[in-house]
Amino acid sequence: MTARALTKRALCLTVACLVAAPPMGATAQTQMMAGFDPYNPFGSAAQLLWQRIQQQCPQLKLPVTIGIASRPVTREAFTTDQGNNIMQQIRAAFSNIPGITMAPWLDIDPIKGIVDTGVLDNPLAGDNKEQLSKIQLEVRASGYKVGAATRFNLSAHGWNGYESCSPSLDPFPVSQDFIGEEYSSTDELFNKVAAGVWAASVDTGNPMTLSVRMLSGLPVSPGWQEFFSDKLRRALSKQNAEEKETKIRAERHVQLVIAHDPASPEDKRWDGMVTVDPRPLGYRISVSVNRRNTTPVSEDGLVTLDELPTMQQWAALGPEAQTPRLDQTPMRINARIEGGRALQQYPFLVAQESYVEVDIPTASVRGPHPAVPVDVLGRNNAQMKTIHIVNPSRPNLRRYKLGPGEYTIRVASAGPVAQDFQLRARAVDTKDMLMPEAPGRLLRRFQDWYASVSEDPRTGQRTCYAYTAAQEAGPRYWREQAPFILLQASSAGVGNGDLQHLIEDKRYYKPNTPFEAVIREGGGMVRRLNAAPTAAGNFIRPTKQGSNGQPILDMDAVAGYNRGTTLEIQGTATDGRPAHVIYSLQGYRAAVNAMSLECGRRDLANALVWK
Repeated sequence: MTARALTKRALCLTVACLVAAPPMGATAQTQMMAGFDPYNPFGSAAQLLWQRIQQQCPQLKLPVTIGIASRPVTREAFTTDQGNNIMQQIRAAFSNIPGITMAPWLDIDPIKGIVDTGVLDNPLAGDNKEQLSKIQLEVRASGYKVGAATRFNLSAHGWNGYESCSPSLDPFPVSQDFIGEEYSSTDELFNKVAAGVWAASVDTGNPMTLSVRMLSGLPVSPGWQEFFSDKLRRALSKQNAEEKETKIRAERHVQLVIAHDPASPEDKRWDGMVTVDPRPLGYRISVSVNRRNTTPVSEDGLVTLDELPTMQQWAALGPEAQTPRLDQTPMRINARIEGGRALQQYPFLVAQESYVEVDIPTASVRGPHPAVPVDVLGRNNAQMKTIHIVNPSRPNLRRYKLGPGEYTIRVASAGPVAQDFQLRARAVDTKDMLMPEAPGRLLRRFQDWYASVSEDPRTGQRTCYAYTAAQEAGPRYWREQAPFILLQASSAGVGNGDLQHLIEDKRYYKPNTPFEAVIREGGGMVRRLNAAPTAAGNFIRPTKQGSNGQPILDMDAVAGYNRGTTLEIQGTATDGRPAHVIYSLQGYRAAVNAMSLECGRRDLANALVWK
């Protein structure tokens, strides 16, 4: 994506723009409001509601003070994080309209809820009561799900003498992708499907088949058929156990079979299909079960890469075997290397010139040596040259730039004792970059940002993350993995509570050369970010000089993310070429808010989002 294209995209996707175009079906069935922009739904909806307010409420005088409710009225369509995310964007959309002054709180619900209790009369409450008396309009949202999309309505409600002013909009569609996609588990998906099947089954004769396919048409990974079949069996068994316990009616039974008996009645046969669509950091799983003259039962959701089983064996080269082709979804295999001079070899192919990553995560190694010799061999067993910068925290990581063809991964013994490990390999066309792997367990995606968490099983300490990968980086072939911004914090009451904030890896830049980082805001505004390489470590952080003369995190600069559309970095690559990186800031507010909630660090949200 070019810088011009990204800028154009950024202008369309402001901080208030949560939502992409609605699904095809929703577009065909929905009469769009004039002036509504499906690529900027909340921003354009705020503008349309403001126009109606001005038309229907001539008694209002500028500036108009508006308060925002805490979250949409209908909460079943989304999680608490998603609801917070939605209202954050609505507040930001109205705050960017000339003539509007926003009440000082994101959430006026708890404030107005205690207005009659006398608590606000306490001097410690500050000017909250006075601020409430200035509000002329309250903006509310309501939402409900329609298939894969959600429909929202925005309305205004008059306060303090303006009660007759209450215009609203017609419902408008919002893609789930930008509300904040939540990662679920395969157990949740199959339990919901099993409950639907059980409710639609009438007696004990309910045979069911299950097939698995890749949306792309590629071969299904070995073991997935049995994995999904086992999930469905367990889910059906759970429904059977619950019915026995409740004893509401006669027991039913749905039996998973390999193939239907041709003699069995057609109106009792269930046919199930699992469709897998690989994503950079997981899979979208769709489960649909159908029976004649019955409404289909279906569920779909995102699951992380680790939800699906790894390969237990890798196809061997030979006339009868198909050499696996690497793509951006990691191919994984659980294996063991015997002690001594043992070797394990795994063939693969790439279809076009690709960046190839091979790794054995140290956390997966069961044995005395976390570093396991691993490399890639080409034709005639020639060892390929790695192109990555050595990372001590990932000693088994190797990256290559390989032309189309067949290659072999070789894993060698690290000592005299056998070791278990998990081998991971993935590839991406050199026109693109490998996406960084998620730190910890993925929670949600908010536009271009993600929230994740990891937990120490011994201490229970949680570490939470908000991060994004670069949308653009140049020059071409400068690096094989996309740069990333990472914010990291520990759970409340752990350590000193410091926030770690990294925006780049300094090893890709020529030392002692100029480096500039700027945040671009709407209307062409530019905010310079105080960013510099750390004295120790590999990263560049936004810093300023503290009272003791030492560099500290520049919270004011980081707070500038809230109004920005992109963060752009310019410097000099190690070979002397001009280098640039562009990050999107769409979803920053929601991801940091989710990170803060997950680790009980509301102080971080207050400092980084609402300051």
